[in-house]
Amino acid sequence: MNPTPSSPYLSSIEPANKDILIHLQQRMSNYYLTSPYHRDWIKGLNVHWQKGGHDAQLAMCELIPDGASLLEVGCGDGSAAKEIDARVQEINYTGVDLSSDMWEGRQDFNFIASQAEKLPFSSSTFDVVLSMFVIEHLVFPSTFLDEAWRVLKPGGILITIAPDFDSNAMPSEKIGFSYGNGRDKLAQGKLFDTLMTFYDSRVRLPRMRSKRRKQLQSGSFFFPVFIQPRCLQFSEFVTDCDAVYPVCSQEIVNYLRQNSDYKDGVVFYRDLSTFGLILTKY
Repeated sequence: MNPTPSSPYLSSIEPANKDILIHLQQRMSNYYLTSPYHRDWIKGLNVHWQKGGHDAQLAMCELIPDGASLLEVGCGDGSAAKEIDARVQEINYTGVDLSSDMWEGRQDFNFIASQAEKLPFSSSTFDVVLSMFVIEHLVFPSTFLDEAWRVLKPGGILITIAPDFDSNAMPSEKIGFSYGNGRDKLAQGKLFDTLMTFYDSRVRLPRMRSKRRKQLQSGSFFFPVFIQPRCLQFSEFVTDCDAVYPVCSQEIVNYLRQNSDYKDGVVFYRDLSTFGLILTKY
């Protein structure tokens, strides 16, 4: 999949795109390590789980066996560790993220600095591997899936909670001629931009999602990655301005079912904006 002015996406599994995407990955890593992303912008979003605000996470905890060895990929400051530990008995938790600065001084759980695509663990190490709102930020999501599958024990489970970008647009993508919604553009007197935003949000993007949905229903996968995310254009933060992969549960299933030790994949949670997917290894 090659980028065009109306669709600036590249397939992350196409070898010809590797150099461009590695450069994007480096820029995204720098963004997470130098911006106040973890310190200020998302701090506190994954604590005090309760119904109505963290329903996917609560449903996830019911799927984790007591006493499991668990790896959370993209753990941030590790807040989810306490939430899971409070709900699953005798959990053996390990969290990984890009920088150890986020959990400096903490000794209550095991934390390791690592990229999601290069997990520093032996094969067949964990009963459970999970990620929450992480895969949509990865330039090479299929590589992460490969690594997660590798470190899973036989009979283990991979759990992913993510925005449902099969049904919703990514805030990181420019709609119309600029970032932002049509109402704000109209208030600013940007009439032509407002009209294009309406067209993009009501016609162009739904058509793209529908086409992709049909392709995925046939069993295909291509892991498109958006190469011009909003976070690299502007310094202010809005939710998912850093999303680069329009994650879809069907694409993950299609990809992992290639493995001879793939057992099944089930969507255990879905609402208007989020899905939870559990994949089981033989």
